[in-house]
Amino acid sequence: MKKGIVAIIPVKGNSERVPQKNIRKFHDTSLLELKIKQIKLAKGFSQVVVSSEDDEVLKIASKHGVSAHKRDPYYSTGSVPMSEVYSHLASVVEYDTIAWINVTNPLVGTNIYEDAIATYNSLELNKYDCLMSVYELKEYVFYNEKPVNFKPYPWPRSQDLKGLSVPSFAINIVKSSDLKERGTLVGNSPYFFYIDPTLSTDIDEQVDFEFCEFLYKKSLEK
Repeated sequence: MKKGIVAIIPVKGNSERVPQKNIRKFHDTSLLELKIKQIKLAKGFSQVVVSSEDDEVLKIASKHGVSAHKRDPYYSTGSVPMSEVYSHLASVVEYDTIAWINVTNPLVGTNIYEDAIATYNSLELNKYDCLMSVYELKEYVFYNEKPVNFKPYPWPRSQDLKGLSVPSFAINIVKSSDLKERGTLVGNSPYFFYIDPTLSTDIDEQVDFEFCEFLYKKSLEK
């Protein structure tokens, strides 16, 4: 297996909550085309692979000069556990390290990916076994009707809350062998790579799509 980091972009041809969100118009581009452009500009990736069951998605990947992996449709169904998808794709790559990157975080750009790669390459591998992108959540949180990150007496100011780390899955970097064996992007000792909460926004619903599209458009006007 070659030494290097392969960027895997998993893309479904369709989605349930936002139809064709990955390839439909997103201001002057699409989520897929934008993500390919962002990653191609980033230094540190040995290869970029778009994996999909959809021929149109794969055509877009080839058009933009990255590798296209035709995925068995089974691994794009809503019923298959993600652990199977992770293990399957880890078994077909040529490089020893995988950067799993979703197209649904359009506000995460080239500079963040380069920072993530540089951070991963500087990690003490005997201390950390992967890099996981997260954002800090500073909200009043209860679980089973009990406060999680604060003491209710006296009631704290919001700025004094203990932040919770929430996985954003904008980028996760992990050894290919670990991903294949464990079927998870989160290792036993992950390094938390913090990204701004707004930039971390993941498009899950139509309102997320419109919000990110608005911010992306505004960023082009600067």
